[in-house]
Amino acid sequence: MRRRTFLTTATAAAGLGSLAPALLTPTAASAQGSDTRAVPRVLTETTTSTGSPVRPDRRFDLVSVSRSPQRASGASVRFELPDGWGSWRELHFHTEGPDHLDPNSTAMVRAPEGAIGYQVRGADGSDLTAVNVRDGEPLAFGGPERTTLSAEGGEYRSLSGTSLLPVRTRAGWGADESLRFGEDGDDLWPAEFHRVQALTVHHTAMATTDDHAADVRAVYRLHAAEQAWGDIGYHLLIDPDGVVYEGRHSGEDGIPVFSGVPLPGHARSVTAGHAAGFNHANIGVCLLGDFTEEVPTRAAQDSLVTVLRVLCALTGVDPAREIEYVNPDTGAVTPQEAVARHRDWLDTECPGNAFADVFDSAIRERVARGLL
Repeated sequence: MRRRTFLTTATAAAGLGSLAPALLTPTAASAQGSDTRAVPRVLTETTTSTGSPVRPDRRFDLVSVSRSPQRASGASVRFELPDGWGSWRELHFHTEGPDHLDPNSTAMVRAPEGAIGYQVRGADGSDLTAVNVRDGEPLAFGGPERTTLSAEGGEYRSLSGTSLLPVRTRAGWGADESLRFGEDGDDLWPAEFHRVQALTVHHTAMATTDDHAADVRAVYRLHAAEQAWGDIGYHLLIDPDGVVYEGRHSGEDGIPVFSGVPLPGHARSVTAGHAAGFNHANIGVCLLGDFTEEVPTRAAQDSLVTVLRVLCALTGVDPAREIEYVNPDTGAVTPQEAVARHRDWLDTECPGNAFADVFDSAIRERVARGLL
């Protein structure tokens, strides 16, 4: 195995110093940009739904509704502006969560600019969270802003497009790492790794804001703190411009998603929380946006194809195959597409009806054609 084909760095990241020098040249998970920068802390206000209007103490950008999967339908939301109430909008839920916790069904919706209140009906007893991504105290970040996963080298299948996958790091998008730890300093969601069997595609089911890194921080805050998971539930996220973001924390070696250098058939991914009951050995890639009635942007689709191609090359997953997914914990066997939609695993609309309808031709077939 030629480790040099996978990870290299122009600027050493924290935690990379213990790696062998051969692993640091030339680059494939190359760390770049380490100036100190600041982003606002995400602020939240949570209450329990009673069907009555809610008027948060501060302005808000997003609203999240969380409930048990058995009740994840029939709810709607409307927003109050200074000139009155808007129309009701159906909420679209998707079920997710770490396997060691009870699964949650969550819907997220963007609030219109200037909203002063909101009301949710059909969801009594659910947790409602108003999210402000702009006004929190500044959090300072250092370390590399970007890294690059590479499937270049003889160990990997050739790709018709690029073999390089640029990724914006957790430090780059502003992950508040304190959310991963309890008051005693222990990791709330210790990393666990399994040999990759499948890749699964999601959407956030929420319209994006103008600041996509803030959208990622909002999802992270909701997963890690409000739902008490201790981290974000996805391995990678993609915004409408095609930018890829590192998700679930996988260690201090500077390699997103994986434990060490991934090799086909042996690559081990950190367990995330994107497909309750099927999280182990399953890499979750989430597109920012709601694709219930429209498909993702061309940039997002093209980026997703690149992400899946590179992941297939790194792991040995064949996007043209059906597999027998074996749960590493229980031994339960589930027939499944190797590259699947969230709805293929669970009763959910994710990744949105419009996108799901064209997923085979728009994504899966393109991924398969690109592996030579």
